[in-house]
Amino acid sequence: MGIVQRDSIRITVISYLGAGIGYLNKILLFTNFLSAEQVGLANILISVAAIYAQFSALGMPGVTLRFFPYFKDKEKQHHGLLFWTSLVSLFGFLIITLLFFLFNPTIVSYYSEKSPLLVDYFFYLIPLGLATVYYNLFEVFLRSLMKTVVPTIINELVLRILITLSISLYALNIVSFHEFVMIYVGVNCSATLILLIYMAFLKQLLLKPEWSNVTKRFFKIVINFGLFAILGNMSYILMNNIDALMVASMLGLSDTGVYTTVFFIATVMLIPYRSLARVASPLVAQFWKNREMQKLHDLYKKVTLMNMIAGCFLFLGLWVNIDNIFHFIPKEYYSGKYVFLFLGLGRLFDMATGINGIILVTSKKYRYDLLFTILLIGVMIVLNLLFIPKYGIEGAAFATMLSIITLNTLRITYIWSVFGMQPFDLKSAWVILIGIFTLGVIYFIPPILNVYADMIIRSLICLLLYAVPILWLKLSDEVNENAAKIFKMVGIKINL
Repeated sequence: MGIVQRDSIRITVISYLGAGIGYLNKILLFTNFLSAEQVGLANILISVAAIYAQFSALGMPGVTLRFFPYFKDKEKQHHGLLFWTSLVSLFGFLIITLLFFLFNPTIVSYYSEKSPLLVDYFFYLIPLGLATVYYNLFEVFLRSLMKTVVPTIINELVLRILITLSISLYALNIVSFHEFVMIYVGVNCSATLILLIYMAFLKQLLLKPEWSNVTKRFFKIVINFGLFAILGNMSYILMNNIDALMVASMLGLSDTGVYTTVFFIATVMLIPYRSLARVASPLVAQFWKNREMQKLHDLYKKVTLMNMIAGCFLFLGLWVNIDNIFHFIPKEYYSGKYVFLFLGLGRLFDMATGINGIILVTSKKYRYDLLFTILLIGVMIVLNLLFIPKYGIEGAAFATMLSIITLNTLRITYIWSVFGMQPFDLKSAWVILIGIFTLGVIYFIPPILNVYADMIIRSLICLLLYAVPILWLKLSDEVNENAAKIFKMVGIKINL
């Protein structure tokens, strides 16, 4: 856990700094200087580009993550892995772009009534999709090399600072909305270029075609895995974006703007999980390669407990302050209060079930994760069709929550039945009980007229009621060690 703990802490700190800038962008600047429809456009472009990229990549990020330990050899340019995955991704992008043009009339007819603004900017998805394809591929390649900190800085800090500058130009009336969209798309594409420069600096931009014995040996295996990875990645990205897409088509971009803004608030909860996952995923692949099942099981339990502790704390902190958060944005966004509740509970369950998806997709049973995900997409579409017309964006959030819970329940049950690993114990129950107790106490605190005082008091009470028992009971050695380091940094020596 040493390298996982060290790098995940760095990534978490960077990610929270990025979340602060993201809050400034998405919650304050976007909502106050753009209409809800324009916010919906800016957010849905990124969601659709993510789907575009996953279809185009043809499973190559998954191939890189799964097989890099077998190809790793810098002197032999990692046996051409980066070259071949880049070439396949380019081929996939060209095919998807051709289909994009062929089916453009159908897509336009689907969104033209409720989201005409999206139709006006459809073709901006092509450069944005290409940049996203290669950002995902390069980021996974660097992650496999255990180079996770700099890509996080690029994505979480540099990109968001550039977005701040772009929306500021519009807020100051220096550029028109059309020009802002052009700059916004260019800024999102620039992250890939910066990552490319970083790889060249590391001398890891190894794009020479190699056809070694290792390449020949794994060719059929990689193709077989890649075919499933294509469907798996497509299914995963659809599952994470289909709610916003269906809101855009059924309700319009204004509701999409509200939904995706609240979605961002809920996503803040996932920062510790994503930080741990970025560092843990190559280790999981390495443990499978070396058949180190006990180490894998230990990692599973430790990461799950850390995620559960962090997830509960973040959910509590956000939910008890949700009215204060909405105080700073236009009133039309307040309809998203219970959207956050449902999305937040779904994200909490996602975190509380650990790295089950990574374990399953890097194992020999990866096909079952695809089966589960495809099944859930069907369920999610049906649930959205049922709930959105009746309950609006709250119905979309509820459908997403049910889907996340169902998928992770299937994953964790399957891993337990096949591999004999499950991450929960009595400590997990203590975390849940402490969280429920904390929420129950804060519920009876009356609101304070001053929003800043109310936020500070609720946050401090939440911190004390939740963190003190967690640390006193020593539920997680890693959490206590990190807390002790934080206390030491501020000059307090305490034995945890």
